[in-house]
Amino acid sequence: MRTNKYFYIILFVLASMCQNIFAQEDFDIKLKVFYTGNNVLLRWYPQDYDTYVKCAKKGFAVERRQVGNVEGWQSLGVVEIGSLNEFEQWESKDSNAGLFKYILYKDELINRLRATQPDSVKVLQNYYKQIQGDSKNYLYGMMMLSTEFSVDLSRLAAVNFMDEMTRSQQTYEYRVSPIDKSVKVKSEIVRLVTNRRTQLMPMSKIEISRSGRSVRLKWPVSDELEVSYSGYQLERSEDGIHYKKINRRPIVHVQTSERDKDTCAIGDSLPECGKRYYYRVKGMSGFGFLGNPSNVVSEQCVDPYTVKPILTNLNFNKDAECEIEWDVENLDNQTIKQFVLERAERLHVSARDTFVPISKPMSPNARAFTDKKPLKNNYYRVAAYGETGQIAYSNIVYKYPSDTLPPSVPTGLKGVIDSSGVVTLTWNPNPEPKIRGYRVHVANDTTEQFLCCTDTFLKAPMYTTKLFLGSLTNDIYYKVQAVGDNYGYSALTPYIKLMKPDTIPPAKVVFDKVGQDDNNVMSITWYDSPSIDVAKIELYRMLESESNWVHLQTWNAKKSPEVYVDSFPFMGERVAYSIKVYDESDNMSQTDMVPYRTKILRRHCLKGLKLTKDVNRGGVFVDWKTCGCRINSVRVFRSDDGGPSKLIKTVNGYEYGIFDNDIKIGHEYKYTVLPITEKMSEPEVAKIKY
Repeated sequence: MRTNKYFYIILFVLASMCQNIFAQEDFDIKLKVFYTGNNVLLRWYPQDYDTYVKCAKKGFAVERRQVGNVEGWQSLGVVEIGSLNEFEQWESKDSNAGLFKYILYKDELINRLRATQPDSVKVLQNYYKQIQGDSKNYLYGMMMLSTEFSVDLSRLAAVNFMDEMTRSQQTYEYRVSPIDKSVKVKSEIVRLVTNRRTQLMPMSKIEISRSGRSVRLKWPVSDELEVSYSGYQLERSEDGIHYKKINRRPIVHVQTSERDKDTCAIGDSLPECGKRYYYRVKGMSGFGFLGNPSNVVSEQCVDPYTVKPILTNLNFNKDAECEIEWDVENLDNQTIKQFVLERAERLHVSARDTFVPISKPMSPNARAFTDKKPLKNNYYRVAAYGETGQIAYSNIVYKYPSDTLPPSVPTGLKGVIDSSGVVTLTWNPNPEPKIRGYRVHVANDTTEQFLCCTDTFLKAPMYTTKLFLGSLTNDIYYKVQAVGDNYGYSALTPYIKLMKPDTIPPAKVVFDKVGQDDNNVMSITWYDSPSIDVAKIELYRMLESESNWVHLQTWNAKKSPEVYVDSFPFMGERVAYSIKVYDESDNMSQTDMVPYRTKILRRHCLKGLKLTKDVNRGGVFVDWKTCGCRINSVRVFRSDDGGPSKLIKTVNGYEYGIFDNDIKIGHEYKYTVLPITEKMSEPEVAKIKY
């Protein structure tokens, strides 16, 4: 049995929605009417589940009377539900038809299952038992809601009728009653004047907002709008002219809080960034008509711009011009449309918009620009423009024209990193009498560009920061430069390398196989940790009955044998293994335990089974020895020339043999001796030819 998943989505709001559909409780059947200009369309809504089921069994009679005409009520026709076959055919197109099928054809479906799938009858019967109380009205509310969006389904459900025998400029009244006169219900009477066609309400004005590639459209819903439309249809266009519906299911106004009781909303994802998309909404009438479209709104998203321009070199030449150079990091190979060099005379938090362009748009291959008329104070940055309007700004560098004598390079740079990741750098104070301060630059590798990591000038020759120790790099590099009183920058010091404390555990060992052979021996194989700083590997075992880990073996090396044979005498227990890996800093990682159900192997409680012919007595001696087991009894079986094995004798557990005189010359006999113990034991077998 298929169930429409749409039911679960709207179930929690059907109670409030049903109040809109069945607003007038004075009537058992509520009517809605729509005049097209040629025909009158009728829709009716029995007020509850039981009323609908009782009326629908034999159908509805539609009646009309002309106001002012003495003829009174006249029958227009009978509306009957579709057949079971028709509902099942429509169910393949619209799963909501299955709701009506299971409600209207209960007996037929149970009888069909009883004949074809009798084991499934109880499942269906339990389904019907659950349709009680509020569940019935929730289910019925969803059934009626589904007919609002499908004229064909409303006809199959017998809640739709078209009156084609109307004349203009007339006043008609309509009512609906069940064919089964034993069903007593009261129908609402609706009046219609055929002087003009019924008008659908114009759509509200929609609004759109965007976050990344996601857009959200919303519009106000009034009582009048809700009366005209059962739901809404969202349409999208790439050119603002040709629109396509994009919602698979009708959009229903769902009130989940007081805040959105008067607002309907729907979300969408923009298929492609850099391209503008247009949206509009149409109302969907329960009579199968779409209203006029709403206003059109549009949005477009922009791909994140990861281009990173970096100012690398700024120097004044002999003509007092500032020569500026930059590099570009473009790991995603995004398009650069142009560069523009910008400058500001002063810079503080509230004045970042003081930058103005001082160059015309430059080629995406440009990497240098000369400011021929620099100011007394100059803050420079370069802007990279993307193909769809994205902008990426470089770092900001200050340059002062009269600063021709930068300070000397700092000396004596050294540093340490403690166990918590705190970095402390120190160096010798610069010899200049006046110095504005120092700046520290950092990199994770000597092949990378060193970036400034200080927001302000350091007054003292010391710097402290705390590192994140969860990264995969083991070392870090620092350089320092001095800044003169007139903002002259010294060259960077040679780098120093600092080692980070190791807080990252080694990679886990990965188990390959865990298995037990026929001799009750367990073999465990694994793949070693790929970490290069492994110092110790420990193997543990835990039995289900003990619930504690037992240490089995330790390998004090970077590579274990990758195999271990466990000779513990398992007898069907559940066992689990785990491996701990320690690195040189004593960081530990542990594999997830691997559980295994061991085999129950039979014990050998007898040995030395021997068969001896005694021609004089005409028989065979069957002798054996015990192996220390506690044997209750011993059963001896015999087969003659490959025939079936038969029990010939049972003796006490302390006896060690029998004499078999039921023997024929020329026959071959196979003896099977089975000890009976508390746990299953292995039988001993031997053959003899007499």
